[in-house]
Order: sequence, then C-alpha cells, then structure tokens
Amino acid sequence: MSAASLPRTVTAAEIARTAGIDPKTFRAALRRANLKWHAHYERWEVPFGSAEHHDMSDVLASLTLSGKPAPTSLPRTRSLQSAPRGSSDETWIIGLCDEVLGEQAIRQHRFPFLTGDPGATGRRSPLPVDAFYPARKLVIEFHEIQHSQPVAHFDKRQTVSGVSRGEQRRHYDELRRKVLPQHGIDIVVFDYSEFEHTTAGRLRRTSRDRQIIAERLHCYAKPRNGD
Repeated sequence: MSAASLPRTVTAAEIARTAGIDPKTFRAALRRANLKWHAHYERWEVPFGSAEHHDMSDVLASLTLSGKPAPTSLPRTRSLQSAPRGSSDETWIIGLCDEVLGEQAIRQHRFPFLTGDPGATGRRSPLPVDAFYPARKLVIEFHEIQHSQPVAHFDKRQTVSGVSRGEQRRHYDELRRKVLPQHGIDIVVFDYSEFEHTTAGRLRRTSRDRQIIAERLHCYAKPRNGD
C-alpha cells in the first residue's frame, strides 16, 4: 500500500487549532473525558474520520459550547469535514438505558479490581466502564464498530504492553466480561450492529433503539426492593 493511500491521521493539536482553542486546554479536556480507548502514555493521534476522531470532536464541541472562542472559518486543509456531534452514540444509548431503568448511571466509572496492562512505570490503571448502576449492580457497555472490526492503521499501533491497539481493546472487553461477574456485577453489552446504522457504523438513532434496549434490560427494569 502506498503512503498516499494510507488513512490520514489527525492530532489533538491540529483539531484544537482549527477551532481556535489552545492545544494544551484541549488535551486537558480530553484527559478529563476519560476516553477508554486512549492510554495515558500515548499521543492524541487518531485516523481522520474514525470513531475516535468523532469522540475527540465531541470534547471539542463541549469546549466551544462552554464559551471558548471558535473561528469564523476553518482552514480548508484542517477542516473536520463534519460538524461535531451533539453527543456520541455511546451517550445516546446510555441515555436510553437511563430512561428504561428509571435512574441515571455513573458514567465512566472505574472499579479498583478492574485494571489494565502495566504502563511505562509498571502501574496498572483502573479501566472505565461506560455506565454503572450501583443499586442494580449492573454495568452497561456500548461497543462501536471498532470493537468488532479492525480500524486500519490505528489498530496496528503498538501499546506499551507490546500488543496492538486492536488486540488490547479485545483483551479489555473480555476482561470486563470476566472480572465484573466475579465481583457480583452483571454486564450487558450493546453492539452497534443491533441498531440501525450507517455503513460507517454510526447509529441513525431511531425510535426502535429504545425498544431494543427495553427488551434486553427487561429483567433489570423491575422495581428495586424498597421502591
């Protein structure tokens, strides 16, 4: 494959500058967002147009909406090509789960017993989960397309633990499925393929989405003791 045919990558600094935001401010916001696909020791560099790029654009949108200056026009060579989404597909699905269950989940919760591979210093950081409902002892994960299909170029990058990003993601997905039940916590995984979606794996967000979720979470939607 020629260099010209490889998917272009984009960095956090490039994305920030297109919106007139200081790159350091943007990177700090990205760290606060706890995006589970990013390890703390790796660069903020993703394939242009990927799901990870969309996640970073969501964080950018939160900064611009909070009063940070945005440019009147974007340089053509740095254009994001699409307006940042108001919310990610993960946020959409977890929001529907909140409605079905009648309570709001703790987003990006981290359990001390669920940790990732050692980093450069040997420290193991707790892995985040998409949504945790403590009263129901339930974790919900939403898997976008990168969880089941390889993302060219990006997934091949090596992590500190010596495996590719794609292999690490699969390992962490399996770790959540295995470790959480050992601690009395159920886990329900929703995959993008269960819902109406585009060829790129983005959800179309139809009324059918809630019905699918309600059917899967039927046994968890029952009133809790004392309610």
